[in-house]
Amino acid sequence: MTSLQQGELWELSRRLIGFNTVSALSNLEAAEYLASYLEESGLTVKVARDKIEDVTKASVIAWAGPAVEGGLIISGHIDVVPFEGQPGWKSDPLELITDGEQLYGRGVTDMKVFLAQAILAAKQQDLSKLRRPLMFILTYDEEVAGQGSQRLVKQLPGILQGFPLPRTALIGEPTNFEIFPAHKGYATFKISVRGQGGHSSAADRGLNAINRMSDVIQIIKETGLELKQQVTSENQRLFPENPSTAFNNGVIQGGLAANMIAETCELTTSMRVAPGDNVEQIIATLRERIEREISQEMRKAAPECGVSVSDAISTPPLNSPVNDPFIEVLARVMGRRSEQGAPYATDGGPFQAIGINSYICGPGLIEQAHQPNESLPVEHFHSGQERLERLIQAWCMQ
Repeated sequence: MTSLQQGELWELSRRLIGFNTVSALSNLEAAEYLASYLEESGLTVKVARDKIEDVTKASVIAWAGPAVEGGLIISGHIDVVPFEGQPGWKSDPLELITDGEQLYGRGVTDMKVFLAQAILAAKQQDLSKLRRPLMFILTYDEEVAGQGSQRLVKQLPGILQGFPLPRTALIGEPTNFEIFPAHKGYATFKISVRGQGGHSSAADRGLNAINRMSDVIQIIKETGLELKQQVTSENQRLFPENPSTAFNNGVIQGGLAANMIAETCELTTSMRVAPGDNVEQIIATLRERIEREISQEMRKAAPECGVSVSDAISTPPLNSPVNDPFIEVLARVMGRRSEQGAPYATDGGPFQAIGINSYICGPGLIEQAHQPNESLPVEHFHSGQERLERLIQAWCMQ
């Protein structure tokens, strides 16, 4: 065993990696373990449980310090993306290992090591000397369009029972310690086409659902081009490479055989939503065009034919102020600064809906998130906790 593997940070990280918290599963065991750790460290702790399709999931809320305004939330998610069937793994994804230069395991970057660093950074402090509140919000289902935090924000007033909710949050997604005050939102929805089947030798007698889906895809493409023409200067600054809301047609399924007219076709589409754009409005515009240009004509052939567009599962964008005093402190601690937006969504979108401004900054590189052999540099493992200790001291104690 190396010296790296002998400390409390390794042991806490190892235990967290060992919990299988893939979003489809329960994270309750991991949440209760984290809750016990935080309680033993001297914080007041609450576990908020939800039943999601018969699976029990939980968020952890913990706080310490005086009941005054101006505190800090440190936040991260407990869930991870799937690894079973993902080719390329060279080790057990649920075992934390190291080769001396990198740490490996599902969640080392996204984002269980950060959780361990943050909790131990708080444990090292004399919490009786906090001058501002320190709060932890650890969520489930962040990897499912932030559904856990969207449920939690509605419950927080009852959970806190009058304790002031801090209006500033650090979310430790992997940024290589760069600071991102903004990010796009995310949405996903399904489009289903019902056509009229038949033998392919008489293709003109049917109504091919795949062909009609190609017309739908053209409308999506044209809508994306229209959104590019509406880019604001703010989004141009935040997301210079991809400033507009953008669609991605991710999964398509249709038809049964090459010699049959396809009767059904389904498309799963996602959007990266720029701050200021409204998901519901974009979906409504798509529905109206599809109805007018495609479905009405299809129903003339048969009343059961047409196109349906589901409601979106979404999480909102984030756009926190770059002139906030907290970002100045964070930049001094991290030794770097960025005013651009992150290319991915976080729990910061739902948090901002209740008045919390979030800043995204943490160990690891986003390129490693969701990958086989997910890894974290050993240097980040060592320095992440120290940076968080300095941040807590600078914002909550000095």
